[in-house]
Amino acid sequence: MKQLLLFLMLPILTLTQTLYKFDYIETFDTDWSGIWWIPAATTNYYTNAFVSSTSSAVIYGTGNGTSAYESDWYSFPNLVVDAAYNYQFKFRLASYRFTSTATTRGVDAADYITVQLSTNGGTSYTNELRITGASNAFWDYNTAGTYTKTANGTLTTIGPAAGGNRTTTGDGYSVIQLDIPAGTSQLAIDIFARANSAGEEWWMDNFELTRTGGPLPVELLYFEGVKYPTWNLLKWSTASEWNSLDFVVEHSTDGETWKAVVTKPAAGNSTQTLSYSYMHNVESFGINYYRLHQRDIDGQYKIYGPIAINNTRSKTVIRRYNLMGQPVDETATGLIIEVFDDGTMQKIIR
Repeated sequence: MKQLLLFLMLPILTLTQTLYKFDYIETFDTDWSGIWWIPAATTNYYTNAFVSSTSSAVIYGTGNGTSAYESDWYSFPNLVVDAAYNYQFKFRLASYRFTSTATTRGVDAADYITVQLSTNGGTSYTNELRITGASNAFWDYNTAGTYTKTANGTLTTIGPAAGGNRTTTGDGYSVIQLDIPAGTSQLAIDIFARANSAGEEWWMDNFELTRTGGPLPVELLYFEGVKYPTWNLLKWSTASEWNSLDFVVEHSTDGETWKAVVTKPAAGNSTQTLSYSYMHNVESFGINYYRLHQRDIDGQYKIYGPIAINNTRSKTVIRRYNLMGQPVDETATGLIIEVFDDGTMQKIIR
């Protein structure tokens, strides 16, 4: 007995990460530079501390005790981005105490940084991630405190467990990352900063936007056929499409030689479930084979299938004649000519 072994080989996917846009304060990217939304005495760029180059974006409190004018947005304009990629927004955060010598210097729970994300051209924003202070906490730019969140439309709040110097405790969060999944075609980010008393300071530097991955293949949910009396219905559905050009339905009667019977335009890019169909008139009443040839805009392609539909028909005798051409029934003997419903005939001897 011969055994047929089927091997499914999956491609190895390697994700590459590319620095897409950045703002290093002094050497910012002119296509995506952050800026304080309401320039005020409490917000500016200072050289006391920094991650790279010589300055940071800073907001500090004056001792007013309210947030009426001691809050501001560090705002990045809207970008049109490739929805086939994942994006990561990352920046460095510290809380120094340069502007006051008061014993109560440091950030409290009422002082915070909120990362706000827009995916509709800056029309509306969602609060994704908030970093607070705690009981006069402070920390330097460091790598001990890292926090990463995947954007999901809900607010996540983090902060130190206590006050004092949090530089090496791991909760003086200094590396802030917001991951933005594929499917986003527009991206804008605001950082809302609030510090409302003397000696309360937020320092930010090295804003980076990176992208990872690449165009995703068409995710096919199914490709199937349904038999009807004189035609076959071919159906297929996709869960997502990226850079998809079209689908070509190919037909074969032997499973080896293929002929294109129809081309269906694809969606191009889509994250929704899409359905396609085609009715093929059957010309061969035996086994019909079909496969789906999916082509990308860049010339890449993938073939799904084949699937087989058994269109073999059982023959029915519709007429019987003897050698004289006279109609006879199934009990007749001798040489009989039988005519079938598919137009064929045969001679039998009873």
